[in-house]
Amino acid sequence: METFRWCGWPAWVILLFAILGLGLAALGFLLALMKRPLGGAIVGGVAILVSLGSIGMGPVGAMLGRSMTDEALRGDYIDASQRALIRETGYAEADGCKDVGLALGTTPFLFSLGALVLGIVLHSRKKS
Repeated sequence: METFRWCGWPAWVILLFAILGLGLAALGFLLALMKRPLGGAIVGGVAILVSLGSIGMGPVGAMLGRSMTDEALRGDYIDASQRALIRETGYAEADGCKDVGLALGTTPFLFSLGALVLGIVLHSRKKS
């Protein structure tokens, strides 16, 4: 929870993409199992892209956090030892966004992949 808070607003975007990815994956499974396997595969593919957005937002959030840390350290009003400590702490907090993205994006990605594969398999069986 602390890492989520340190990440800032990108953590909320990551969470939004993760929830959308899970919802789309569930829809893909439902479509595939309800005799619409091609639709399930398509929705599963879209869900993969959305969940990859969740995973990819982690490094973006980390870059934004590092940039904000560097911006806060501009100028000569902080001595060198404090500057190093603040930079180290700021970078560590910013890098937590990568962990948040990976933690929240992995499950939707795997479910989306499952929906895509199920849709493709059922669609190929339906053709045969």
